[in-house]
Amino acid sequence: MKQELIDFITNKTHLKVDEINSELKLAEDIGFYGLDAISFFEEFFEKFEIQNLDEFDIDLHIDGSVDFAPRPLNWIKNILIKERRKYLKPDVTMGHLEKVIEAGKWIDNK
Repeated sequence: MKQELIDFITNKTHLKVDEINSELKLAEDIGFYGLDAISFFEEFFEKFEIQNLDEFDIDLHIDGSVDFAPRPLNWIKNILIKERRKYLKPDVTMGHLEKVIEAGKWIDNK
């Protein structure tokens, strides 16, 4: 995994370098939902100069509700509340973000 992406993730999360791998998921593992996720993606797109953002389906990858609960509670809510489960899949992984950086534009993991 590219060091620049690892550095970006460690600066935006509570994670240590050795906890970051290509299977790590933004929502399920890190707890990025709502405004946290929107902020993360905005900073990611700007930092890595990602183009073609109209391909990024915000409704598919981000739960638009506002979450002020601590992250462990977000995980519990997403497991227990049926309408929020869809945000666990498709969840964006670090490996997917690395592919996006390499392409220089948003690509869907199909």
